[in-house]
Amino acid sequence: MFKVITVLKYKLKILFSDKSFLIAMTVIPLFLTLITGYALRFEKYNEIPVAICDLDNTDYSNMILERVKEKKGFKILQTDENKAIKLVKDYKVESAFIIKEGFKENILSGETKGIIEQIAHPSSISQEIIKEIIGSEVARIMLNTDAADWVINEYVKLNKLPSETQSDEKGQIWNEAWEHTDSLWEPEPPMKLEFEEVHEGTIGTVESEKNTFQDSTISSSAFGMLIAFIMFLIMFNSSWLVDEKENGTLKRIISGPGALTALFAGNILSLLIIGILQVVLFSTICSIFFGVDIFTRTSSIIIIFIYLLCVIGISLFVSSILKTRIQLQTGAPLFSIITGFIGGCFWNFTDMGGIMKTISLFTPQGLALDLFSRYGQQISDKTIPAVTGTILTTTSAIILLALAIGLTLVSYVSIKRLRY
Repeated sequence: MFKVITVLKYKLKILFSDKSFLIAMTVIPLFLTLITGYALRFEKYNEIPVAICDLDNTDYSNMILERVKEKKGFKILQTDENKAIKLVKDYKVESAFIIKEGFKENILSGETKGIIEQIAHPSSISQEIIKEIIGSEVARIMLNTDAADWVINEYVKLNKLPSETQSDEKGQIWNEAWEHTDSLWEPEPPMKLEFEEVHEGTIGTVESEKNTFQDSTISSSAFGMLIAFIMFLIMFNSSWLVDEKENGTLKRIISGPGALTALFAGNILSLLIIGILQVVLFSTICSIFFGVDIFTRTSSIIIIFIYLLCVIGISLFVSSILKTRIQLQTGAPLFSIITGFIGGCFWNFTDMGGIMKTISLFTPQGLALDLFSRYGQQISDKTIPAVTGTILTTTSAIILLALAIGLTLVSYVSIKRLRY
């Protein structure tokens, strides 16, 4: 144990006295965190710009406008018709809606065709969503109107409202029926569709999950950037094994009793400490400056720890088979970028499926992201032993741990054979 601590102190002292390492340790991840944080903050607070032109200027058209403005995720620009069209042509808004003159009159008479015109460019991916939202508000007013008309007709049929009744009294009853019908839409519509989806054997409603989906996606994006950089940093700092082989000191070290075990254990601990420091630095900056919390749950910490062990095992294995430091410095960035891209670190892993997600699971980054998307933001009501047990029994975690243990043992055995 004393030998392990000695190796650990020696290794950390060398690393932190190296200026290039300190730059790689602080400046690069800080720069990466700033870029990631700004991108994630933009994604978190991003709103879809929509232009609306009200040519009717009635209480009905104003009601549509105000209710759409209250919808989250949209930035409503109220403007004239020509400017609305220009905003679409200049790609400054996703869609433009022109509320035609006579909108209220057509609603009251039951004529709904052509009362609102939508203008959108072909590349717009959200025009149908916006159309449905505005259409739902129009339908709400139409149903309120139909209900009020029905009440008046029923009053007439029951002789509670004689035909000679003053129009003011009819109007009062009509307005009361309209407002009562409109109140039934709050706090939620009188009728809605509720979908259920099966995820990991658990049935959950889409309605209950939609509010947390965006935050989960943002955290997954940040987690992907973090594990991509960790892979690069750990592999780059595992050059000690290559250096010892190049200098010829490794054969002398392994000839001593227990020296190789202490050397391996000490360096593994140093790499683990480096990885933990990077995780703390990255997550702290994202949380304080950008409001993006990656490790809000115990499950997230367990997942990143398992991933760190796997990356250390891979780095030791790669260092044991390479002969020169130049090979490692050339291969480490290439390996990290390729596996990071395939694993989903640079694209939206949570939305992917089919063959792409299957391929990503052949990389350690893909396995870690799979665990994070399934358990990193989901498990909140379990104890630490229960969370640990749940994660460790998953296929992805078992593979990552098997790689960590297996590759470390293989590299240890291959280095030990050098004495012969």
